[in-house]
Order: sequence, then C-alpha cells, then structure tokens
Amino acid sequence: MVLSAGFASAEITMSGSANMGLKYDNGGLSYAPAKKAAGWYEIDMDVVGTTETDSGLTFGARIQLDSDYANGDTVYGAQVFTSGSFGKFTVGAVDPMADDLGLTDIGFDGIGVDDVAEASNYTGSADARWDYSVGALAVGVSLNTVAEDYGVKAAYDFGTVSVAAAYDHDESLSNNSTSLLLKGGAAGINGEIYYAKDDITGDSYGVYAAYKTGALTFEAAYGDNDAAADAAYGIGAKYDLGGATLAGGVGKAGGDTVAELGVSFSF
Repeated sequence: MVLSAGFASAEITMSGSANMGLKYDNGGLSYAPAKKAAGWYEIDMDVVGTTETDSGLTFGARIQLDSDYANGDTVYGAQVFTSGSFGKFTVGAVDPMADDLGLTDIGFDGIGVDDVAEASNYTGSADARWDYSVGALAVGVSLNTVAEDYGVKAAYDFGTVSVAAAYDHDESLSNNSTSLLLKGGAAGINGEIYYAKDDITGDSYGVYAAYKTGALTFEAAYGDNDAAADAAYGIGAKYDLGGATLAGGVGKAGGDTVAELGVSFSF
C-alpha cells in the first residue's frame, strides 16, 4: 500500500505452485527411511515487488517461501534485481547457470530419474547472475562472489527444436562441468536428450519422451551416470484437470522400485 501510494509504477505480486500425493520406495523413503510409503506435499510461493524509474529501469526484490514434507519448516530465499535493455542482474539466493539445464522427471513431484541423469551437472554455487535474451538467443553468467565459483550458459530456440549448453566451475572442489540439453516437439510428441560431464562423477546422461493426446500425456524417462550401480528409468501419465494436473509414475532409481501419485497446480 505504501509503495502504491508513493510510486505510480510500483507493484507487488504473489504467485506460486504446490503439490500433494503419495510416494513409495521399497528401500525406504529418503525423508522417512522407516517407511516404504507416505504422504508428501510441497509449497513454493513467490512475493515480488518492483518499481520502475523515470529512465525505464526496473528494480525489484523477490522472497521465496518454500516448504515441503522433508524439510518441515519453511525456507526463505531472497533476491534483489534490476532489469533493462542490458538484461537482468540478480543478487541473492540465485541458481548457477547450469541449474537451468535438466531432464524432466516422471510423476507429480519426481521419482528421481532426473537426479541420476544430472549427477555430473554442477557442484558450484552462485550469489549473483546476469541473464540476457534477444530473439531466440539467451545467454547468462553466474558467480559466487565469496566462494569464487562461476558459470556460463547459452541457449537458442529454433522453434520445434531448442538447444542449451552450460559450463560450471567449483573453486573449492576444483571441479569443472559441462552440460548440454536438446529439446524438441511436434504433433503431440516431445523429447529431451541431456548430457553432462564433470571431473568427479564423469559422464551422466538421460532421455525423456512424452506423447500428448487430449488432456492425457504419457511419458517415459531414462538416466544413468558413471558412478551409478544401476540406471534409473520410469514411465508415467498425466491428466490435465483444467487448473491442476493429476500425475503418477513408477520406475527404478538408486536400485529401488519407486512410485508416486498426486496432483500439482499453480496459482
């Protein structure tokens, strides 16, 4: 209310997403090792405040309110940013550039196939990043001003096909990683190919495919890496409820049989 009264261009918005359902792991759930099956929920909320200067620059701040069954207490993440013709510069709880690349998982929250595929993705961190896009091209740089980690990313959208590549450097572990993501889709069929390589895990890779017919989507995913004893894979389905999605899947991850069923939605 104070911002609205003082600045005609100031704005505060709230948005978020949530999910709930049931998870199963025959080796014991990561958040409840004594249980093979248990309930799950996750809530992600963003509060964003922005104001625009007379010169056309936008300044803003974002607070993330995240909570899930495993962590219990709500976790706060904060960012401060400015944007203009130069792109967007953000400081605070930001993700390294390589985190923008990843494989789509199976289910309403994820059974873990993507974790196996992305084992070589990155180990670095960031507290600042710059993002810039022009037309179909998007580039970015991230860094941690304390730990001296850094990363770069470039992506291009050709229309039915898009490609993205990233490089990450972790100073404390002396670890370097590169990752590549190729995505494409046509006639209700969508696919992804992901590959990453680093100095610790070696190679990791995965594929994802989905077929959409009406409100129903069938999907499958596969992931593996040099350090894993077994590959991960799964199949699943999603149904668009109109404002929410019912999703479920079953597969193998970490040598265990895993499954989940639940709903997800955004607001």
